[in-house]
Amino acid sequence: MIRPASSLFTRILCWFFLNLILVGAALGTFIFFQPQLDLHAFFGMQRWNRLRVAAALMVHDLYNAPRKEWSAILARHARVNQVDFVLVFGDGTRFSSRPVELPDTVRVRVEHAFKGPFSDRRPAPPPPARNPVLPGSGPDQDILSPSGEQPPGLGEGLEGLDLIPGRPVLRMHTSDPDLYWTGIMLPPPPKPRDFPTPFVLMVVSDSASGNGFFFDARPWVLVAAVVLLISVLFWIPMVRNITRPLSRMTRATEEIASGRFDVVLDEPRRDEIGRLARAINHMTTRLAAFVTGQKRFLGDISHELGSPLARIQFGLGVLDQRLDGANRQRLQNVMDDVAHLSQLVGELLAFSRADLSAQSVALEPVDLLWVVREAVRREKAPDSEVIIDVDPDLRVLASPDLLTRALANLVRNGVKYAGKAGPIHIVAHKDKGWVNLEVKDSGPGVPEEYLDQLFEPFFRPEPSRNRSLGGVGLGLSIVKTCVESCKGRVFARNQKPHGFVVTIILGRC
Repeated sequence: MIRPASSLFTRILCWFFLNLILVGAALGTFIFFQPQLDLHAFFGMQRWNRLRVAAALMVHDLYNAPRKEWSAILARHARVNQVDFVLVFGDGTRFSSRPVELPDTVRVRVEHAFKGPFSDRRPAPPPPARNPVLPGSGPDQDILSPSGEQPPGLGEGLEGLDLIPGRPVLRMHTSDPDLYWTGIMLPPPPKPRDFPTPFVLMVVSDSASGNGFFFDARPWVLVAAVVLLISVLFWIPMVRNITRPLSRMTRATEEIASGRFDVVLDEPRRDEIGRLARAINHMTTRLAAFVTGQKRFLGDISHELGSPLARIQFGLGVLDQRLDGANRQRLQNVMDDVAHLSQLVGELLAFSRADLSAQSVALEPVDLLWVVREAVRREKAPDSEVIIDVDPDLRVLASPDLLTRALANLVRNGVKYAGKAGPIHIVAHKDKGWVNLEVKDSGPGVPEEYLDQLFEPFFRPEPSRNRSLGGVGLGLSIVKTCVESCKGRVFARNQKPHGFVVTIILGRC
């Protein structure tokens, strides 16, 4: 049986996920070694946009409230955004949503921002068509440059952007404690009131994502999950479309290997799998014709040889009464050879008949104890002991003739090879919807390497094929043919410390 971890379905899915990982790794490596790709700028757009919107809302609230309420206003916005806000003016005045100490590195960056060329720039009065910075006001340049002009950059990279009002002045991480800082410089409103100088609004968080304020990973994770789900939903039917027919073909070939040639694969496909199914069907048809023809040939030959052999035996018997001395001994040797040949022909005929009759066998409920007793009556020798342990009420679905023939062969083998070693036990017990019938002896058993070949036609464990050691190797083949004709199974094993067991499994009525 194929383990799930080694199945074709699992391997294809593993390769699919590995392919996704490799594509992701290749994309990450490409981005990492491309300095012109500014990932901070790409992922930071959301951060700066949210900070500008939050700044517009806070400036509006602060503009309409006295300074003593500014910390409370910042605290209210901090609760809404789940971050802390710090407001720093050029004269050193500072307001915050909660007490926060500015690390030296942060304070130096803020002071450096106030020393820029636009730090003392007072905004010109706004044009009539433009509004002051209020929630829901015009584009961002109302905050970045109230005059409507974009100040020129002072250099490349973050250092050049630090000195432009309305643009980020810092983005850093400090330790002890771990905090993430982001700040922008904003010019005072058109009517300064309590905003005499430009100011820096900073956002502080103990999370790199700012609890979703700096960067919200949930949309990206959701998109990745949706892409992965769609890919899996697309791949699974395709993989199933490949593995399911292969599984059916595997089961079919296993049945063909066990001797069932009536298996037909219905795979109306035009791809390679369909061609394979048609090839298996063609192979099954050819094998069935070959095996059936071979067994018919054996049966016909056996039947044709039966009559001449019977006449030869009759003639030799008559001749035996007229000879004496050395000639009689020579005749006896010839008679033994003819008897052995007659036995071989008889077993060949029984084997071919058993297999051919299996194609049209009619199964019926059978009294198992009656079949066992009939088989023992046929084959039990006077000096052997057979112990039967079968429930009288036990019934199986089988053909009485074929099942009796199979048991008779097993009893005959037990008597021949182990009749003097101890009693032969015939035991039957129920196993769910089946009946296990075991024929046990106390003989030496069979070498383990031969167990799988015992039911093959003409197989004998003795390489010499000595006539005195056994028959022609068709007895167990007949047993297998008869049992499988009854929709059952048969297998053999050795038992410890000695003995040989043949188990027949049949459907229970």
